Parts: sequence; structure tokens; C-alpha cells
Amino acid sequence: MNHYLYKNFIVEVLNEPTYELGSTNKDFNYEKIFFSDDGQEYYPTSKHGIKIYRDNQVITGSLLIGSGGATGVYQNSSLIDDNELLICCCDTVFCIALPTLDLKWKTKADWATCFRIFKQDNDYIVHGETQISKLDRGGNIKWEFGGGDIFVSLDNEEVFTIENDGISLIDFSKTKYKINFDGKLV
Repeated sequence: MNHYLYKNFIVEVLNEPTYELGSTNKDFNYEKIFFSDDGQEYYPTSKHGIKIYRDNQVITGSLLIGSGGATGVYQNSSLIDDNELLICCCDTVFCIALPTLDLKWKTKADWATCFRIFKQDNDYIVHGETQISKLDRGGNIKWEFGGGDIFVSLDNEEVFTIENDGISLIDFSKTKYKINFDGKLV
């Protein structure tokens, strides 16, 4: 679960794997529900809730539903930038307006899974399973970089590191890459 202080609100981002649309046996009903491009057609693999609190009371909530590689809510899977909340959910990055929780845009940034998102100058760097992407503030993909294998490790090795001069990567087969902030190999 991620918590953010935004103006006089608390923003909570949480996993909602058991939330069922249309069920009446819920403690909380999300007012707005947004799907990734494939989220309605196929079996949804991840559901992430957003709740806005003021004075310890929930005032609104949105639910994101995605398909593709399953994701969770953890450090760097979401961030607040100005009046927007950006969240990785399955293969998609969602941009949600704060505090209304309206959908501003969504971008499929990896064909499998988007793990983490980082602010980089006026853009965003997305650590995906199969590629690294750079999105502009409107959700447009500026570049994508893919290696010889997925950017995942089974032994908890750090496979994605943002440094001052670029991004260091290690793919599943242990091949190392260094790319600059324009997505080019250094």
C-alpha cells in the first residue's frame, strides 16, 4: 500500500485482488472504475484501488483494472506529480487527476507488465518487464528500449537503476546494458 500527502488530503493506493464488480458484499464501493485497453475483454489480473481521505474520512475512490502481467502496489509503482497520480497496473500506466480521480490518460507502456515509474525531468521512465519506456506528461511514448531478455531477476538482484548519466539494466540472462535518457545504448 502507498500513502501520499496531497494538499489537505491523504491519497491511498492499494491492491484490491478480491474486489468484484457488481457485488453487494463490499465494505467500499468505488465511484469510478477504469480499465486498461484489454481489462474488460479478458480476465483481469490486477485491480488497484485509489482512495482519497480528508479528516480521516474517505471522500472518493477509483478502481483500476488491468490485464496482462499481474502487478502489485509497492514502492515506486505509483507517484504523484503536481496534480496527477501515476500508477502502473499490469501493462498500463494510468494518469489520474487529483483530487477528483478522473482519468486523464492511460498508456500501454509494456506488452507484459509495468513494474515501476519514475519522474525524470519533465517525463516519466517506466521499468517494464520486456522494455524500458519514456513517457511525456501527456502519456505519449517518446522511446522504448528492449534487451535480449526480460528485465527481471529471481535472486533479488537490482536489474534497473537510474543514475545521474542514464539507466543501468541487467536482463534475465545477466546481460548488462547502459542507456542514456534518450533510450540509446552508451
